[in-house]
Amino acid sequence: MTIVTRFAPSPTGLLHLGHAYSALLGWHAARDTGGKFLLRIEDIDAARCRPEFVAWIMQDLLWLGLDWDGDVRHQSQHLADYIAPLERLKDMGVIYPCFCTRAAIKAEVEAAGAAPHGPNPLGAAPLENRAPLYPGTCRKLSSAERNRRMQMGEAFALRLDTAKAAAKAESCSGKSRGAGGSRLSPQPRATWCWRAKTRPPLIISR
Repeated sequence: MTIVTRFAPSPTGLLHLGHAYSALLGWHAARDTGGKFLLRIEDIDAARCRPEFVAWIMQDLLWLGLDWDGDVRHQSQHLADYIAPLERLKDMGVIYPCFCTRAAIKAEVEAAGAAPHGPNPLGAAPLENRAPLYPGTCRKLSSAERNRRMQMGEAFALRLDTAKAAAKAESCSGKSRGAGGSRLSPQPRATWCWRAKTRPPLIISR
């Protein structure tokens, strides 16, 4: 079996130490086993991504001695690949449009009195300097309200309802387990579903 790893930075800024460490781990995992190391540019955020950052990221990787196999995949050139999966998630009822801006999310959380924050890994910014977690505001909107705002041309992102998706995963896993078709053992599956249920809704498309 060929080991294939990939590094997928978003070109919204320069390469930092965390990026470099992640790329180094992936590169070694591939090169030490005779596998492939791929580079994918996550340039789907048109408002924040810059072509000069793409060039600088690639230049820094080569300066670090990290080469890659094949052509660089730019996600902005493959958006059509994600239409069908997004439609499937929509049909499953696990994604919804979110109209919140970062400023609106921050204001709502501050108004609530206690802002929930994400984990603080080693080397991350202090808790008080990081953005609060999304509180699920647009998840509560009715279908009529969502459609009205989209028809008015209001900008939105698609969020994954992590709790609902985890519940569906548990249900599907149980069926697969009964049929003998599940590859994931019960313990990791239960851990993943529990973690997913405790995470805020994630943006999966803009």
